[in-house]
This record gives sequence, structure tokens and C-alpha cells, in this order.
Amino acid sequence: MRLNEKEIENIIYNSVTENLICRALELRPGELAKFICGLANVKGGHILVGVEKDNGVLKPVGLQLAFDMKSVMDSVDKILDGDCQFGYDYVKVSGKNIFVINVQRAEQKILADNVYYCYQNNSIEVRKVEESKGPSTLFISYTECDTPIVDIIEEKIREKLQDKIKISRYTGLKYKDSFKEFMDTIQEHDYVLTVVSDTYLRRQACMYEVGEIIKDHHYKDKLLFVVLSENERKYYGDNIPEKVGPNIYGGAVARLEYIEFWKDKFDKLQKMMSNIGDYEATSEATKDLKVIGQIYRKDMGEFLQFLSDENGKNFQKLFENEFEDIIQWINK
Repeated sequence: MRLNEKEIENIIYNSVTENLICRALELRPGELAKFICGLANVKGGHILVGVEKDNGVLKPVGLQLAFDMKSVMDSVDKILDGDCQFGYDYVKVSGKNIFVINVQRAEQKILADNVYYCYQNNSIEVRKVEESKGPSTLFISYTECDTPIVDIIEEKIREKLQDKIKISRYTGLKYKDSFKEFMDTIQEHDYVLTVVSDTYLRRQACMYEVGEIIKDHHYKDKLLFVVLSENERKYYGDNIPEKVGPNIYGGAVARLEYIEFWKDKFDKLQKMMSNIGDYEATSEATKDLKVIGQIYRKDMGEFLQFLSDENGKNFQKLFENEFEDIIQWINK
């Protein structure tokens, strides 16, 4: 696998940190194997040894050619389990020798020493997810107004699986716990159940969760869903939303309405920030703008396509058979 030297130069000169892990010095096969595993399980990317990160700026510091990196990488290969495609070589940038590992996204789960790692958050960290030895973990993603439906679903799953399942939802958050940090742990769960309503598809927090879920290249193996309809209005009591059922099975035009909704929010926020014209005053809003841009450009379309392609069932059918389809999937 040939390395593109111009691409590496562009990454360093422009401090492009997405899908990148850099270390001033790292020769331990075990650590490099974790990094390769983490990148392969998400989108692939680059590992740069001989490059340091200083306040967000990438700086080449170089690596001595005397290091036997061929032996190191042979040891790395023995640690990895699965069809992991990667190439490596030295590249010279600003007169410094940089050791570059280019990792391709894997089609199947990759392990390093029998542990699953996922790169995330556009940083030089990887998250370790141990193979489950205890009960399966389920995260329920939903919007607050659909709580009556979620209560029904959770009660039935707990009744059926008992000590075989551990369920997380926001009611477990303590005062002043970080909401974002909690959402960032979604990938650690064995399964994620999304309760999809019209409101759910229009909530930024919910769509942020969806984005975290589909970062995992193997999300289709763990993502479960229940699509609500207007038939569920009877369960809401006095706090019923104006519209319950999402219009996701009405063809491309219907699904594009949700993308248009998020594009409008993006344009409105961008215009407001531009009118203020002060970077320091709008720095926090810039983070929201990035999230909303990711929602309408990628996450919403991919999620709606997934819901359309999969043979899922609506709430009423699942309720009638006591959510057996979901329980069997978790309990397989």
C-alpha cells in the first residue's frame, strides 16, 4: 500500500487532526496495534510517529532511521486479529523523517490482543471496549416527550431479560454530570435502541447521539429501533406532542424534509454568527454549527436510509408480541 507523500505533508502543514494519531516517539508494538485497531474499526486514518501536537498544531520532530521499524510492525501484525489492511514507510517532511502508518477502514471487527478499540473524537485517544463478560448493555436513545413509550419498552425488556441486560438512559445522570461525556460513551454499549418519533428527528441532542452511534463502522450489528406512529397517541396522556409518527417511509421527498429542516437551522445560526462578527463571542456557537452541519450533511441521511432499508417494525406490532424481536436480537 503506497503512501501519498503529498497527503502527509498536507496533514502536517495544515494540522488536519481528523482520523489522526500522532506521537513524537512510539515503538511499542502493543500500543501501535491498539492505534491501528482503533482507526480500522471506525473510518481508517493515519498514525504519524515523529510528529507532536502542540496546542492543536502538528510539528514534525523526526524519527531516527536507525530504528528497526520493520521488526516492530511484524510484531504489530501478530497482535492484530482480523482482516486489517495497513501500509507503512518513512516520509520526509521539512527535512524530518516521519514514520507513517496508513490504516484502511475494516469491513469486519478488528481486535488487538482480543480487545476491541475504537478511535473517536478526532483526537489521539482510542477507547477500549472489553469483550463483554457480564450482562449485555443497552442504551435507549429517545427524546423526553416520548418517555411514556420508552417506559413501556424498558419495563418489558427488563421483565424478559432480567439480569441478562443492563439498560442506560438519561435518568441515570446525576446533578452536574456532563451530558456530552455521557453521550460520548454510547459506542461502549453492546446495543443501542432508538425510539424514533417526529420530535426525535428534530432534536439536536438526539441527532448527536445518532452521530455517535454511526461513527462505529459496525453500527448495523448493534443498532435497534422502534418507529412510532400516530396510533401511539393514547399512551401519552396530557403531554402529547403535536405530531408523533415520523414521515420516513414516504420516499425520498419525505426524508429530505428532515434534511431541509436541519439545513435551515444551520443557515440561520451561521447568519446570526456572521451578523455578530466576533469570533470570541461566537466560539461556543461554532461547536453547535459543526454538529448541525454534520447532521444535515451526513448523519440524518445515513440514519434515515438505515431505517428505510432495515426490516424494522412499528411500536404496535412489537408491543403485541411483547418486543420479542428486540429481545431475541439482544439475547442471541
